[in-house]
Amino acid sequence: MAARDLLKTVGSHINNTRHVALWNCYFFFKLYLYVAGAINPDVTLNLLLLLFVVLPVGARLQRSRVFMAGKTAVGLFLALLLLWHDSWLPSLAETGHLIQEYGMPSTEYVLSFLGRALHMSVVVLFTVVVLVSCFLGSFRRLSIALMAVAIAMTPVLGIFNGSPVSSQAGLADEAEASEKDPAKFLESFYAKESERMIVFKHPPAGSVPFDVVVVHVCSLSWDDLRQIGMTQDDPFFREFDYLFTDFNSVTGYSGPAVIRLLQANGGQRSNSDIYSNSTPQEYFLFESLANLGYERYIAMDHDGKYGNYNKALKKNGLNGAKVISHDSLSPSAMFFDNKTPLFRDETMFERWLNARNSSRASRAALYYNTVLLHAGTHWTSEKWSNRDSVEQYRKVVSVLDHDIRKMIELLKSSKRNTVLILVAEHGRALTGSPFQPPDMRDIPLPKITRVPLAVKLIGPKFNGARVSQTIVSKPTSYFALSWLLSKFMEHSPFGTTAEPSQELAARIPKTDFVSENDSGKIVETGGVYYYLGKTGRWVPLSPAQLK
Repeated sequence: MAARDLLKTVGSHINNTRHVALWNCYFFFKLYLYVAGAINPDVTLNLLLLLFVVLPVGARLQRSRVFMAGKTAVGLFLALLLLWHDSWLPSLAETGHLIQEYGMPSTEYVLSFLGRALHMSVVVLFTVVVLVSCFLGSFRRLSIALMAVAIAMTPVLGIFNGSPVSSQAGLADEAEASEKDPAKFLESFYAKESERMIVFKHPPAGSVPFDVVVVHVCSLSWDDLRQIGMTQDDPFFREFDYLFTDFNSVTGYSGPAVIRLLQANGGQRSNSDIYSNSTPQEYFLFESLANLGYERYIAMDHDGKYGNYNKALKKNGLNGAKVISHDSLSPSAMFFDNKTPLFRDETMFERWLNARNSSRASRAALYYNTVLLHAGTHWTSEKWSNRDSVEQYRKVVSVLDHDIRKMIELLKSSKRNTVLILVAEHGRALTGSPFQPPDMRDIPLPKITRVPLAVKLIGPKFNGARVSQTIVSKPTSYFALSWLLSKFMEHSPFGTTAEPSQELAARIPKTDFVSENDSGKIVETGGVYYYLGKTGRWVPLSPAQLK
């Protein structure tokens, strides 16, 4: 009798539950997001939210509009927090840290981002969900029962969303189990990487000197280039003597990308370790070059304030380097914050070369950074908020192509021997997936961190010769860049003792795929990519999530 009375009371309260259509819409749309791979819902927390929605209150409180409106407001607030919690995005605390470090984007950029993220198919589906939710809202008990079933069914539906099965049962031996365990793999990876170190030796007497120019490009991945019809066989890339086709930039953000490049002498470390104040001086690539007599320079198409570029450069081996100024130049573009002026790469490079030509140093090293390809960057007179992002990217890549070709021509005309290194910070994420919208790089997916690294030898010995390109297709990262440069120091490619490029390429050290940001890590082991995010659990990624 007591159970019947309880059910009657609960049923009566459910009949009085308000805004059932709203909650139908919320939970059913989350079910779609889960099946699409866009979220990873916590079943317990979602059931608790539903319980809060139907939580019985006294008759007097039910009649209070203020109380019921307050309860609905609290429910919506909790629902939004839970949606963020269930998403693959970093925690709110980490997101706040990123905004504090990198600053707020402009309003135009936010509107442009939302326009790209909300595909018409999603809008249509959401409209259908709203209509169905409103219809079911008339049947309150049925609606709430369906919501509970939808939440409880998410673990079962997981087998249909394409995620690879992650099971350690039945593995042949401990070695195979270790290979397929991402946590053990990562522990072993860091241990091996901690033992790697490049030591630059002084060039032998009589070695032909050369300059080193590193062009660090923001927002350029192989996946981005494929979206605009460019591949490694494009005439632009065919002009480089070495082309790395499986280079991992490790991160999806500019700040750590700059640091990892400047610390290229050491093996790959965790995201937290690269910020350590106790990083050995031997890790710093440009510090090693300075010890070999290289005069160091910094030039950028921006002022270096965004993302603390200037601080990172000074802290990681470029303290005391000569900075090429933007004085008297008019900006050609604006950064996505609509505050930072950007200057043409061709102009800035020409300024550096003038400074280099007036120097008596026998060797010089330039770190050059360009952010022209970053999402939301626009020409000073451009109306850009409604532009097509792929077409815009294609046009800006053509500008970058022109300016780098101009850099090469200027270096050739200078008659100086130069090793030109073109390497990207990370991709732009020109296209997205249910796992992560376009332009977002919080999750360092392979399509974001697999970027071009190209090396060109410029000087009298090479300027008139046909380029015989060497492809490096093995998995590599910054350590390979440092290693190759150190071998150039030992046997100058511009002298008579230069090592054959194919022999060098065969010896270039590999680096297994591990990418990471503050908010998560991705490793590839046993043929499967695993993601470690804010939940603290390793999740195998499906092909759809990797797109």
